Amino acid sequence: MKIKVVKDQISTDELKTIGREFYNSMIKGVVDIEREIIAFGGEYHIDANLVLIEEGSKQNHVWGFNIIFERDRDSWIEYISLINIRPQAGNMNMEVQDNIIKEKMKKIINSKIK
Repeated sequence: MKIKVVKDQISTDELKTIGREFYNSMIKGVVDIEREIIAFGGEYHIDANLVLIEEGSKQNHVWGFNIIFERDRDSWIEYISLINIRPQAGNMNMEVQDNIIKEKMKKIINSKIK
């Protein structure tokens, strides 16, 4: 299983290649909103989540998402993942509920993908 940690940038073509390991039209990702790094790939969000934790991220700063390649860039992010269910943080659903967190995620994700 290939998980790619992106600290600088990655091309959409490379993301599609990584995503094809498990999916054809999407890729799963996990973003650390404090360190501004992303792990892409894996069958489940937890796969990328564990890689970021091993590299020093703290769980409360890490949020899961999907990139849907067939959508326009302004709507290609889905803020949905099992790792986002965090009652202690007030997020009771798989979708990120806090708009401030969503905006941070969007800014970081779009800045890393060329």
